[in-house]
Amino acid sequence: MGSKKGLEAIQIHHLHGLLLYHLGFSYFFYRYVIAYGGDAIVYWHLNGPLANPNATGWWDYFGVGYPFMYWLNYVPSRFFGWDMLSGFFLYAMLSFLGFRWLFIRLIREFEGEKVFWGIPWPVYFLYLPNLHFWTAGIGKEAVCFFALMLIIRGIDQKKWAGGLLGIFLIFMTRTYLAWLVLISFGISTILFANTKKARLRWGIPCILMAIAAFPALLWYVGMEHFSFDAIQQIIRQQFAMLSGKGVGSSVPMADYSLPMRLFTYWFRPLLVDAHNTTSFLASIENAILLVVFIGLSIKSRKSRWKNLPLFLKFGLIIFLTSSLVYMNILSNLGIMMRMKSLFMLFPLLAGAWMVKEEERTKSKE
Repeated sequence: MGSKKGLEAIQIHHLHGLLLYHLGFSYFFYRYVIAYGGDAIVYWHLNGPLANPNATGWWDYFGVGYPFMYWLNYVPSRFFGWDMLSGFFLYAMLSFLGFRWLFIRLIREFEGEKVFWGIPWPVYFLYLPNLHFWTAGIGKEAVCFFALMLIIRGIDQKKWAGGLLGIFLIFMTRTYLAWLVLISFGISTILFANTKKARLRWGIPCILMAIAAFPALLWYVGMEHFSFDAIQQIIRQQFAMLSGKGVGSSVPMADYSLPMRLFTYWFRPLLVDAHNTTSFLASIENAILLVVFIGLSIKSRKSRWKNLPLFLKFGLIIFLTSSLVYMNILSNLGIMMRMKSLFMLFPLLAGAWMVKEEERTKSKE
């Protein structure tokens, strides 16, 4: 997996270890779904929401959202007759392709940094358990993470065919997220692309497409016309649906200030919120994230932001735009952990990069 990319033997062993770690989470996720249920069951058995009851073949399931997941699963589940555990490992291998690319890219980006057991310290951010848990099983997160890495790789290496495939996969699984990707890529390209040609060719068209698609996005989320009152109504409906009695790990987000909503989305559950094993494990990771965020914020300088690689700038912008959306529609800590899993890695890597630049500048002085 790494020899053709010029990795050292110990780094290849780490990559193998990361694969085993990821597959371990896949089995754990499988056991969790068997015990407590989840969307993975209906995705695999093609019998959940919006499944075509009259479907007789593969393409009868094709569609946006839930139908696309049934379409993806039709061949391994219905045609080959594989069991659900095989499906979990299949999705885990798909998402691991994203981890593999990031691992190799970070080894090169942080070459010369402090090394622990053969790899630079920022690479250990790839072991964040929440990201592995949600991307290691049958579900939209695995597809979206793989697609997001295709987009990131396309930005970094100018491989636009892969980036377009990534946007298509995200559109088919989570349509609104494709809009966020489009607007985030447009903003990052216009503000930070190295050449005027790139800004004109990619940045401005993406912004224009996002603006043109905005009415369709409003229709998709159930908003007849754009207004702040309509937005507040959608927010209130989402908070009401995902809170209250009978909803586990709900929090009164509607009563929180905007900074508190953001803190809750990024860093809760904390240890005081833990009520079972999974929430306890999540609270430990959030505590680590909070400490690392504070540490990186202290050690990095804002001036280093200008020199960040474009793919990390895009990652930061999609992190911020998704945070603004999710902190205003989610009020369940478990769902927050799931939805933020795709994006929390980016500010950590960006912070680590700025710390690296700060240390190298000081060493030259």
